[in-house]
Amino acid sequence: IVRCIAFACASGFVFGGCEHGETHHARHCMLSVSMVRSIVSKRRGIIAALIKQDLPDNCIDWIVEFIPESLSDAPIITSLLSENGLLAATERLTAASAGLRIAVAQSSRGETIANNLMMASTAVLLDSFTLVVGPVGVPVSVLREENGQDVTNVCRKAMFHMLKTLSTISPKNTDLKNEASITLTKISALCKSENAAGGISGVAASRRKALLKEIWEKCLQANTALGGAMQM
Repeated sequence: IVRCIAFACASGFVFGGCEHGETHHARHCMLSVSMVRSIVSKRRGIIAALIKQDLPDNCIDWIVEFIPESLSDAPIITSLLSENGLLAATERLTAASAGLRIAVAQSSRGETIANNLMMASTAVLLDSFTLVVGPVGVPVSVLREENGQDVTNVCRKAMFHMLKTLSTISPKNTDLKNEASITLTKISALCKSENAAGGISGVAASRRKALLKEIWEKCLQANTALGGAMQM
């Protein structure tokens, strides 16, 4: 039920239609929101299960915005991210992206569990850095899962989404801000280290260097949004 409602509402569905002149993306159905909030508050594990099923980004965004009770599943999501082998590499990073969004958006409802979820999510992000840039000397397109998905493309998308999420943390939220700054500094250092490593040349080298530069710039932008707490 929750999955179907999230899909529908993320697409702009409203019971009974919407007001005249209201845009497709601006509308949302409060009846659906109320229904999902009630279900999630009574049944722990629903949000974690949906994240494990690789719910689309627009559905996760809808849950993050309208279902504050999603934070109640933070301990379950944290355990899911902390245990190796429970999820495939791409699933683990996309789950971390969803977990980070929930932690940042709903931290006021439980600072400790939100901080734990954020640390678990950023740990996965750092562990997945090699998958994002691909191994040196190997075309990234060869990294594919059994279903044919390009691993690096999926991981790259998740990383940039997570960097954007880190930039939205309020500078007044000291704990999350400090964790974000540490993560951004580590990723920045990895970019510099990979860039200096060499090992490839030609078009592949140019593409890799451009990607590392883009990641570093996103880290710099996020760090600036947080008040420039760390030297990049």
